[in-house]
Amino acid sequence: MALTKQEMMQAYQDLIAAYPEDLRIARPLIQMLQARGDTEAARNLAMEMARRMVSLGYSSYALAFLSLCEQLGHPDTDEIESMKTIAELTLGSPPQTLSEAGKVFSLIEALSDSESQEFLRQGTLCKVKKGEVIVKQGEISHNFYLILEGEVRVQVDTKSGEHFEVGSLKQGDFFGEVACIYQLPRTATVVAFVDSTLLEFSNETVDAMVHMSPIAGDSLMKVVQRRMIETISFMHPAFTKLGAEDRQWLEEDSELVEYFPGRVLRKDSDAKEAAFFYVIVFGKIEAKRGGQTKCILGVNAMYGNASPTLRLPEDTELVAVERTLACRMPLQIFDTFYNTYADFELWVNNHVSKRNAALGSSVILNN
Repeated sequence: MALTKQEMMQAYQDLIAAYPEDLRIARPLIQMLQARGDTEAARNLAMEMARRMVSLGYSSYALAFLSLCEQLGHPDTDEIESMKTIAELTLGSPPQTLSEAGKVFSLIEALSDSESQEFLRQGTLCKVKKGEVIVKQGEISHNFYLILEGEVRVQVDTKSGEHFEVGSLKQGDFFGEVACIYQLPRTATVVAFVDSTLLEFSNETVDAMVHMSPIAGDSLMKVVQRRMIETISFMHPAFTKLGAEDRQWLEEDSELVEYFPGRVLRKDSDAKEAAFFYVIVFGKIEAKRGGQTKCILGVNAMYGNASPTLRLPEDTELVAVERTLACRMPLQIFDTFYNTYADFELWVNNHVSKRNAALGSSVILNN
């Protein structure tokens, strides 16, 4: 059910608290305050935004908000004139960088004010209590969440029974995008750390937003990939002992690639290529030799020519059996981890040994 006018107003007021320098939130909120007849609140917000823009060196934006102040009859005409003089003198100067708290809300930064309003209007308000599980790792649900108030904790449990607190998300952050975009089971559990208010969006709403603005879609996909690779760094048994810096390196220098059924991932001619190694995140890949399927590689399986240890026989071809996601990582990461972490080296050696044994039979390698 779409948000009511009052719920939209509250959502924007919560968002401006999280993103105090975000023009795409401030401008619609000023319009909503005007429409409600709350002229004083509208002109106070316009003045507050003008001050922020002047202090950051965003002169053209400052002048636009000062013009709004005048239109709304703000009584402090002396300050308005003073800021207009400063803004006009600094037009053309390079602005300062927005602070972390003031960065434009990444999900809607490519949308117009009306488009972002329409997207947010499609959300459903959800109140969750402290300790309440919002999404559970492994479950099938594809909704997407934006935190209006409160804080949540992100948790991951591995198959070996280890439990990780991946991090926390606060007002203005969002989660659930991996399952929403890729239609996968939930990759983590999210629990309310305090009583919180969320906006919940269906995957159809997010998909419509992505198609409406490819730039917004690209921005969202970058977040999706980074968070999914972060989850892999905790979930995959070869990576669970990584140090914080190496985990960050893995997240920053790796990328997620998607293959559809029948896609050839590796041909005979690629056998000597040694730029990357891959970890299967979702789906299955068949390993063929001499045109015949010899084994099936499943989730967590590793392949590539990143090292002689990992290398497949030269006459091996890899073909996606079904829709498959794989994390592609640079050769340097493999070499460093293999030579630094005993657990990584042991897992790779065991995996390759089982994989090579399976090349003569039909086996799903699901480590």
